[in-house]
Formats: sequence, structure tokens, C-alpha cells
Amino acid sequence: MQGRHKSLDKHLKHSIRWLESISGVTKVVLGISESCRHKFTPGTLRFKMDVAGGIKINAYSGNGVMDVFVKIDPITEREAVKEKIKSRYL
Repeated sequence: MQGRHKSLDKHLKHSIRWLESISGVTKVVLGISESCRHKFTPGTLRFKMDVAGGIKINAYSGNGVMDVFVKIDPITEREAVKEKIKSRYL
């Protein structure tokens, strides 16, 4: 994990470690965490958008939602990573 924020909800630790183990993922950068209500189970990862060098995802915890940047190298693996996230967290 990289970035300013390194503290994670216990449900998200397992999900982020799984994300880091996917082939093609070189770095996971944690962003802003916002406290809010949501309908997803804690630990869920959802694709948000494509960005230069990787993807942005939302990580849902018991306390709210966290913005996460996933650096993918080579970038041709982007679709495979998105498909793995989608199939695991349906």
C-alpha cells in the first residue's frame, strides 16, 4: 500500500491484499476515506473509472467509502484486472 493513508478497516485489509496479488497490479494507492452510508458489504471493491496508468476503484468499509488508485503495468492488463474485481465482488 502506498499513499498518505495506510490505516484500513479490518474488512478492507483482506480485499486490498487480494488486489495487490493480482498479476499486472504494481501499486495500490489509498486515497480519501469518507464516512457515509452505503448498501455494499464491508470489504467490497467496485470499479469506478479508467485513468492514465491504471484504474480508480471504490473500497467500501463498515464506516464509509475509500477512493483507491490501482497502478497497472503493463496497461494491457487493465481489462483483466477489472474483470477479476467484477467477478469476485458481484
